[in-house]
Amino acid sequence: MVGRTVSFFAAHKYIVYALFTIITIFTLYLTLIPLRSVPGISLFEYNKLGHFLMFFGWTFMLGFSFIIRNNKLAPLFRIFLAGMVFGISIEFAQELLPYGRTASVWDAAADVAGSFVAVLLLWGIQTRYQSYLKPALIKNNINNGNTLES
Repeated sequence: MVGRTVSFFAAHKYIVYALFTIITIFTLYLTLIPLRSVPGISLFEYNKLGHFLMFFGWTFMLGFSFIIRNNKLAPLFRIFLAGMVFGISIEFAQELLPYGRTASVWDAAADVAGSFVAVLLLWGIQTRYQSYLKPALIKNNINNGNTLES
C-alpha cells in the first residue's frame, strides 16, 4: 500500500507541488496571525502536536518534491535544516510581531521534531520504495540525473 501511494504521488507531481504550497501557506497563516483570529479548532488545544504535524508535513512535502522534481535522492540533511530553519524563523517572527505572539522554545522543539520524523520517513521511502519511484519518474520525463538508478 505504501509503495502504491509513493508511486501515485510520483506520477502526479503537481499534486505534491500543490500540497507543498498549501501546507506552506497554512503554516504561515496559523503561526503568524494574531491568536484571537485563530478559529476554535480543537487541534489548537494540543499546540505542540499542531506544530509537530505542520512541520512534519512541510518538511516531508519539501523532500518529496525534491525527489520527484530532480529524480535524485533528496539531500536529507539539507531538507532537515530547511525545516528546522523555517520553524525557528517563524518563532523569531512571532516574537517580533506587535500583536501578542511570542516565541517558544517548546514550539521550536516540536517543529524540529516534526522535521526530523519527516526526514526519517523520506529516508525510508528512498531506501525501501525506490523501485516504486523509478517508473513514474521516467514516465514524467524527469530522468535528468539518473541517480535513482540502482
